[in-house]
Amino acid sequence: MEHWFTIIFAFLGTGVGGVTGYVIVQKYYKKPVNETSQTKNALQRKQKEAHNYPVIDVTIDQVRKAVRQFSDTLPNGVYRTFIVEDDNSIDFKHLAHILGGIPSKKFYMSKETYDLFTENEKKICCEMDMVQKAVDLYVKERKEYPMLRFDPQRRVNYYQLIQENYLKSAPETQFYITELDGLITHITPKKRKLENSSQ
Repeated sequence: MEHWFTIIFAFLGTGVGGVTGYVIVQKYYKKPVNETSQTKNALQRKQKEAHNYPVIDVTIDQVRKAVRQFSDTLPNGVYRTFIVEDDNSIDFKHLAHILGGIPSKKFYMSKETYDLFTENEKKICCEMDMVQKAVDLYVKERKEYPMLRFDPQRRVNYYQLIQENYLKSAPETQFYITELDGLITHITPKKRKLENSSQ
């Protein structure tokens, strides 16, 4: 008789353990699935909302202000590159509510410097990301900027970057190293000074 009790309690214990394990698994592993589906739903909702906005003409300054405003609402650890597509074009469904519509023309953003560009400057945008990455890696490994020591314009020295295999070939655009943590710009120093003084 005692053997039967042992067998019965063993089966009961196994059953209770199984149910407890199932509850724990559901509690800890079901939540991320819900969060993922909520994120997908939010994105789909934004896409639907974007279709309701009119197509409008905007300037690059308006886009710049909208991007800054959007960035201010992002949680910690989420960067404005969140709205940049693989080809560096801006996904305006996230900015439509700020701009009041979807721009009729494409605008582009550097993922490395956050600079904005128009459609005809797209190539500069792509080259900028490539050169900025090369400059950053060069500085990290060599503790100096890839430029000629006495160059007043602080031009990025492509010869140095190519010689050391940081770049495969020289871009068409001439970039300059600014004094802002080694960020590069395509604007020549003289023009940059004029722009800064006019602001």
